[in-house]
Amino acid sequence: MRITIAPISEQGINFSVVLMKPNFQLTSGNMASLNSELPNDFPRPIVVARESRSGLEFYGRTDIVNFLSNLDPSQIPWRSYDIQ
Repeated sequence: MRITIAPISEQGINFSVVLMKPNFQLTSGNMASLNSELPNDFPRPIVVARESRSGLEFYGRTDIVNFLSNLDPSQIPWRSYDIQ
């Protein structure tokens, strides 16, 4: 599976932002599944970025979501990875 993810370290906090398709359902079950499927070398916590009509919408820890909401998506260091 190929994913787009941005491992980030900001102000001493390490986390990962995972880009998901607009139809990804933001449920606690889907978040738990995503967290368990990602390799352990990706920093935790995980924040989901999902495209919406108004841009990217973030779901996860509130302080990280607030930080990311103030960035332009081009400022996020996106990379594509193949995971199994």
